[in-house]
Amino acid sequence: MVHLLKKPNILYLQLHLITTYCSYYLFPTPIHPHKKEEEFYRFHHLIVRRIAMKHRKYLSWLAIGLFALVSTDAMAQQDQELEGVDFVAEEVTVTGSRIRGEAAESTAPVVILAKTEIQEKGLASIGDVLQTLTVQSNAINTQANNGGDGSTRISLRGLGAGRTLVLVNGRRFVPGGTGANSSVDLNSIPASVIERIEVLKDGASAVYGSDAVGGVVNVITRSDLEGVEFEYYQGVAGAGDGDVIDASLTAGLRSGRGSILFSAGYHNRKPVWTGDRDFSKADKAYDWEANDGTFATNGSSATPQGTIIDRLKQEGNTAWQGIIERAGDGGPVFYNAPSGGWRPMNLGGNSDDGSGDLYNYQPANYLYTPQTRYSAFLSGNYLFNDILSGFFEVSYTNRQSDQKLAPTPLFIISEGISVSAENQYNDFGRDFIDVRRRFVEASNRNFLQDLDTYRIVLGMEHEFRGFTGDLAFSYGRTSGTNVNEGRFIRSNIEMALGPDADCVGGCVPLDIMHGPGTITEDMLKFIQYTGIARGYTTQRILQYNLTGDLYDLPAGPVGVAVGASSRWEAGGSIPDPITATGNTTGNKEEATEGEYSVRAIYAETSIPVYENDMGGLNVTAAGRLFDYDTFGSDFTYEAGARLELPRGLAFRSTYSKAFRAPSVAEMFLGQSDSFPLVSDPCSVVDEAGNPRNLTSQQMRNCASAGVPRDFEDSRAQLRARVGGSTDLDPERANTVTAGLVYQPEFIDNLDIAVSYYATKIEDEIGALGAGLILSNCYSQDNPTDCEKVQRDANNLITNIFSTATNIGETETNGLDIELNYIDDTPLGLLSARLESNYLFAYDVMLPVAGGFELVQGRGYYDLGVFPNWQHNANVGLKWNRASAGVSWQYTGGFQECEDDDCKGLYRDDVGTNPAVRDVDAHHLFGIQGSYRLFTGAGGSVITVGVNNVFDTPPAVIYNGFLGTSDASSYDFLGRYLYIRLSHFL
Repeated sequence: MVHLLKKPNILYLQLHLITTYCSYYLFPTPIHPHKKEEEFYRFHHLIVRRIAMKHRKYLSWLAIGLFALVSTDAMAQQDQELEGVDFVAEEVTVTGSRIRGEAAESTAPVVILAKTEIQEKGLASIGDVLQTLTVQSNAINTQANNGGDGSTRISLRGLGAGRTLVLVNGRRFVPGGTGANSSVDLNSIPASVIERIEVLKDGASAVYGSDAVGGVVNVITRSDLEGVEFEYYQGVAGAGDGDVIDASLTAGLRSGRGSILFSAGYHNRKPVWTGDRDFSKADKAYDWEANDGTFATNGSSATPQGTIIDRLKQEGNTAWQGIIERAGDGGPVFYNAPSGGWRPMNLGGNSDDGSGDLYNYQPANYLYTPQTRYSAFLSGNYLFNDILSGFFEVSYTNRQSDQKLAPTPLFIISEGISVSAENQYNDFGRDFIDVRRRFVEASNRNFLQDLDTYRIVLGMEHEFRGFTGDLAFSYGRTSGTNVNEGRFIRSNIEMALGPDADCVGGCVPLDIMHGPGTITEDMLKFIQYTGIARGYTTQRILQYNLTGDLYDLPAGPVGVAVGASSRWEAGGSIPDPITATGNTTGNKEEATEGEYSVRAIYAETSIPVYENDMGGLNVTAAGRLFDYDTFGSDFTYEAGARLELPRGLAFRSTYSKAFRAPSVAEMFLGQSDSFPLVSDPCSVVDEAGNPRNLTSQQMRNCASAGVPRDFEDSRAQLRARVGGSTDLDPERANTVTAGLVYQPEFIDNLDIAVSYYATKIEDEIGALGAGLILSNCYSQDNPTDCEKVQRDANNLITNIFSTATNIGETETNGLDIELNYIDDTPLGLLSARLESNYLFAYDVMLPVAGGFELVQGRGYYDLGVFPNWQHNANVGLKWNRASAGVSWQYTGGFQECEDDDCKGLYRDDVGTNPAVRDVDAHHLFGIQGSYRLFTGAGGSVITVGVNNVFDTPPAVIYNGFLGTSDASSYDFLGRYLYIRLSHFL
């Protein structure tokens, strides 16, 4: 019996051996988990959601009825032995090149995750699976509540999701998110349609264009399923929460001239509350001065009881004077205690554990955010004649996700609002400019996304004189709404807290000084609103590729690929009217809307220089010429080589120049005003009106700007303009990889790969802060950025342009190690895999006044989780119809410093050493077992497993968000139990 392998390298043969062995016990005609099969599909939002939900029962029975016809004569076949199976290597297009070849001959490092490996992770979403890879770090996921958006993304080499290109079947996938996004939400790709995932750990802009800086993720969908497959996954945390249900129905038909595949899926995940885990019950304030492991519980000064900070020191009435007298040396922060009334506030801890008066917001937040997804996928191909065929793909996903935060806090000082002495709820006969209140009467803040992502691909493939060409058009769009519940209308709050005489025309006076329960429904109706933002991202691509062998050399054929593409992308985000005008206690947001287009041509070649009994040498090269309608034209290229030596040893190396074009959001983000706490460096008085001495640099630079020497401006806040800019250049990167692949003759079935990598990104897109711009212009010997400061005829600063610009650079290098082993032992089929990463450096140059400063990420938490070592390991044993496996995930230790500033530990120019503590290494273990059976009604695989077997909490990082840990790098759920049922007809 012959099995065609899409990937003929040792790892792929091993994986195929495992899955073929399993299929022999289940199916008369092996169903190959590695064969191309689907993607997920979609027709349109209204049609699919309405039909799928209203008629799902009938659709399921219809699919089963249609496809059961193909299944079952040989299902009664008895168990077969593995002997006699021949493996035939078939050339395929490997990620990183459009030239067909064998994965084992690639010059660049590629990680291949087969369907079986994906399922063995015990996770229901592809995004969660990819985030376990050691090649990725610090990407957003669904554990991100405050600041999250329900998406899961991937950041190869920790360089950012926008610098990782995601493909489906070698073509760009549409970005996900709530509007004008530039990276893909991986959870919009259902696991049920995936044959394998290829992760290229190299820059590849010469082949694929923009964004392929950190690497490329290519999802290959199944293409030749014949029959019906049903999968059901259910999991729950050991604490009884975080339930997940994931179900899919996939069906395929094949004929002599074509095939068609359909899949529909449903995913539902329940939340976990922050207060339901010991490590996150409360925010923590570490005692950096003692640095002995002690901490205090932390919280917010905006409490349900109410907080007053007496900044004006007004006398007030006798009631207020009584509070001042009782306070003695206490104050100026006062707390309205449940018993006893106003007294000096205890800031030493939170009120939940009795250590202080701060409000513990943690229990009211999600730790693990909920979401529901509906997906559909349809694909097919048809051979019209011997030289011409057609193909199509349609995919659709609807995501409904939710993030929940503690009730809205009000800090009136931040809004420039005061509580008037003439307000009926002010008992103290004086004004207050700093009163803080937590609106528990309004319940939690809620952020709800309802997004539709769909993509259509239509194409033709032809053969011509030994060459293969394909022409494809793809259209993708993500659109939807982002609902924000819990915002306040600033002007209404100002009116409701002002004098009673001014509270007219439907105004309801607001009571924020008498504790919880005093804010009525009418008060809330007057100040609250629900913001609904709408957004979209649209992508159109027309692409033609031609590949084949140009001519033969003694060592083999010279492979070439050429192509041309035209891509158009647009995006927008439209906030609600109140947010757009800035009449809100949140941030003002203006509309974002823009588009760009790019045309490109590319060529690549693979040349076998020599081949003999002692080995061989193959070199590759590629180049791309591109033209953007935003910043113009340029050229990028890459080159590589692979040297085969005797005894199973090979060396490989690549050099590539990659780029990332400015995104729609970076160019067209709606500009808006902010008012940072900065003052004019040219003013001879400070914010309090006191005299201030200017430095010699300031006097010289201010005079050059035309500002007189006696200029006065006591403003403590200046207007800054923030937002996108069309005056951006692309980011540019250089990447080098070098390593070896070794298949030792003295150990059968062992595959070793070691790869060094180094990437440097320049002209990174970001924004300079207003204070930094002023310092660069007026306080340095060599002033810069003065064009970003605008003054009026009276020399007053009217605007500081803090919009997007090209600043900074990042450099990282390290070592990837992979070991794969498989052997048929007396106990069964034994397999083992180790994936490791050792990080040599992760350095960022950040702009500071007068230049740049180095910040090291490796071994410190200043930039995120960048440990020296990361490991993933799996060991599995398969015998007869049963299998079992153990997994290990390791994140190395590192150090965190006070204020996330460890520079004093590694830079001589920093005068003081910071307080520092060690963050321990982190281990996670998982176990899994499966059993396969078959009957005349089909075959089934039942899998049960436990992730995080020992219920290990995440590493304690006091500088982590909310003083607990890091959601992008550690498991927050704890022990997790799951079951997966796969049934085939």
